Amino acid sequence: MHGKRSTRCPGGISVDKIGLSPQGLGPARNIIAFTGGDLACQPDFYAKSAALIKELNENVWVLLETNGYGLTPNTLDLFLQAGIDSFWLDIKAYDTGVHRRLTGVSNSRILTLPKELKERGFVFEVLSLYIPGWVETDQIGRIATTLASVDVEIPFTILAFFPEYKMRAVHAPTMWQMIDAYNAAKDAGLRKIRLGNLHLFVHTREEYETVEKIAGRESL
Repeated sequence: MHGKRSTRCPGGISVDKIGLSPQGLGPARNIIAFTGGDLACQPDFYAKSAALIKELNENVWVLLETNGYGLTPNTLDLFLQAGIDSFWLDIKAYDTGVHRRLTGVSNSRILTLPKELKERGFVFEVLSLYIPGWVETDQIGRIATTLASVDVEIPFTILAFFPEYKMRAVHAPTMWQMIDAYNAAKDAGLRKIRLGNLHLFVHTREEYETVEKIAGRESL
């Protein structure tokens, strides 16, 4: 996994695809993303920001990352009018009790958001963490089934959990746990599934090739 160019490395890119940023050089993008913590609790600020961004350049894509709790119907309509294009929706759990233990709130409304986002024409991707002992294959599969009932083309990322803060005692998922979750999402009918935080559950070249063989390179 180290000291050898990955088969997924794009190699050289043209100069016009390189842009300056505070974090260094990187591929140029036409996306401005609001992320970090949850943002929908201050909808007026992000709506105004998005509107000003669109005034400066209507071709810039505005994305907002959120756990969905603040995306009420009124807020969704406000964001649509302001020009927000897309969302990265983090669905923490399918089980209400587990969701409440993780976040302190119910997920009853959050599970309806994929349908509401689709109806309003937003582009969006859904992400769920595989958390051993908390959110495992059964819940990942049920989240995927909910998404597939709206549109089987909704992109769905299954992200491997890593121990942090008050959940340091919870270990990262294994390779086969992640593969089982992938298969559950696939069986639910979803067509665009990705596995994230690969380095947490793939540790050897052989394991990488196993995951690639089962899930396909496009899912990694």
